[in-house]
Amino acid sequence: MNNQLTFDITADELDIFLEDVNKCLGDMESGVLNLEQQADTETLNSIFRAAHTLKALAGTVGHRPMTELTHMLETIFDEMRDGRMMPTQAVADELLQAIDLLHTLRDEIITHQASGVEVAPYVDRLQVLQTASTVADSPELSLRYTLTPDQTTLCQEVESSGQTMLQIEIVVAPDAFAPAARLYQVAVALLETGQIMAQQPTLASLTEADNRMTLLLATELDIADIETLLSDIDDLASFQVEPCQDQAPSLMKESKPSTVKDSSFSMKESAESPKRAVEHHAESGDTSVRINIERLDKLMNLVGELVTDRTRLLQIEEMLQAQCGKGKGVGALSQLVAHFGQVVDQLQEEVMHARVLPIASLFNKFPRLVRDNARTLDKQANLIIEGESTELDRTIIQAISDPLIHLLRNAVGHGLETPSERQAVGKPPTGTIRLTAAPVKGQIVITVADDGRGIDPTLIRQAAFKGGLLTEEELAQLNNEEIIDLIFRPNLSTARQVTEMSGRGVGLDVVRTNIERLSGSVVVTSEVGQGTTFQLTLPLTLALVRTMLVTVCHTMYAIPLTSINGALYLAEAKFITVKGKPAIDWQNEVLPLLDLREVFDHARLPAKSVDGSKPSVVLVSWGKHRVGLVVDKIIGQQEIVVKSLSPLIGQVGGLSGATILGDGGIALIIDIAGLIHVALQARKR
Repeated sequence: MNNQLTFDITADELDIFLEDVNKCLGDMESGVLNLEQQADTETLNSIFRAAHTLKALAGTVGHRPMTELTHMLETIFDEMRDGRMMPTQAVADELLQAIDLLHTLRDEIITHQASGVEVAPYVDRLQVLQTASTVADSPELSLRYTLTPDQTTLCQEVESSGQTMLQIEIVVAPDAFAPAARLYQVAVALLETGQIMAQQPTLASLTEADNRMTLLLATELDIADIETLLSDIDDLASFQVEPCQDQAPSLMKESKPSTVKDSSFSMKESAESPKRAVEHHAESGDTSVRINIERLDKLMNLVGELVTDRTRLLQIEEMLQAQCGKGKGVGALSQLVAHFGQVVDQLQEEVMHARVLPIASLFNKFPRLVRDNARTLDKQANLIIEGESTELDRTIIQAISDPLIHLLRNAVGHGLETPSERQAVGKPPTGTIRLTAAPVKGQIVITVADDGRGIDPTLIRQAAFKGGLLTEEELAQLNNEEIIDLIFRPNLSTARQVTEMSGRGVGLDVVRTNIERLSGSVVVTSEVGQGTTFQLTLPLTLALVRTMLVTVCHTMYAIPLTSINGALYLAEAKFITVKGKPAIDWQNEVLPLLDLREVFDHARLPAKSVDGSKPSVVLVSWGKHRVGLVVDKIIGQQEIVVKSLSPLIGQVGGLSGATILGDGGIALIIDIAGLIHVALQARKR
């Protein structure tokens, strides 16, 4: 059996089509979720417009099942607008299932393969939801309205020029496949015969029309010619053409003469064909253009090479000044280097902006996730999203999707109590989950917080002991913060029963691993009975990083500036020992020391110091951990291009990559999270 489907759309038109379809689906889903909380006119109008537009888009490409289902949704949204239906939770359930089906039908247009899903049962279920039937509009025409004074003057001016002003009203058949597209077809056909002086609805708002359009046409043709033209257009229930008189269709005062040139029709509003929508994008002077993410990555790599060359040029300039002074030639080179640096900085900034997206593109998917999980577990949850306009590299946005899903599912499944449990302890029956994003000191901080039962350290101790992760003696040495941090260990869960969403420990080891892979960190804080907060700290981008260059036994290392809290000479540090391990007292805080000679096995090499070097301590932090890194010498700050380590080298604990310096040398990039993790494991052993 051949499941191949054909649609009236080309590959070049597909991207624009899908962009509009996805926007409509997103607007409908978020609108239904909002209505479940509070019904308001603006939301109802928004989802009605989205359904109406989607119906026209589906009709454009000839996807009849998608058109039928969307038409049913449009009918329900219209009844909600009229107050004949209420957006109850049961209604929202059915509407969201229908929207899920529309996603499946959309994919058929991409793959040209039938999904095997029948639309008819869903349409029948939606019809059952209707609490009252909608009275159909009569297709009979009525042209007994009074022209406005401006329109009367306009008729007189047209007639004095030798043309005829005709008043025309069109009604599309109720069962028409794509009513808005038919109305647009009529308008385009009439534009070829003259000039539309006024129109209601306008071309820009055809998708909001109720199968009806009224207009004034200035033309040299007679009524019979116009009627012949209209009779050749399919799906018209009726039409009427009369000369402009005192008794004529009343058009909105804001209606303006419409011509082909100033038509604002686009695929988002109505459609005759995808090709027409593409042409509109070109004619309207749209300055947006899509670009493949792989091409952006290549462009970023080229910018990275320019950054390296800029550093090299600065070094050459300094060398020539030292050798030749600031002569005419060296001065000209200095000016060129300065200008080159400015251009590279601007180019880098523009490419970075092209790579970032508002995090709303990810956050907008989560209200449905939280709602469905809460419904499955018979809980009530309210998701509050803040900071969705925060911008982040799209590569990072893609990478943090799964970790955030884990955290939100666990917040609902294990964090929030049932309504009865919450009321028993004096809480409102509906739990609150907050998802926020904000830029902080050159990084992005994302928090997932709930007001649920919190994490009980006693339960974590019991689970860790029963699971064989730690002995009683080892557990006794850990404070509550360290105990709570054990939830990131694999296979640790306090859930009494294994379910699809059980256990705050399920998947949390994956969360930390994925975030640390992005050079980020995860910190958890919790209070029993009050709730739990997960804080994710992430870099803005992974391509270019500002670092501090240091040397250890003649080897150059780069430490990300976002992890650095300060630096001081080793001789100035106040040494102490904690459990036999070296540490320093810095600003009334005890910080353990990590000697990078030992960490990276440089201790076997000669300890000969670099000329002029002074051993220093770089103070760094990762989550709640703060340590001092002992290095031979601090070189200075430099922006670097991150290069991954060769597969032949593999993963090296404490290193996240390498970079090529301006002089052609190599610097290894220190992974602070991995470095501290390796050090902690070594000390435990």
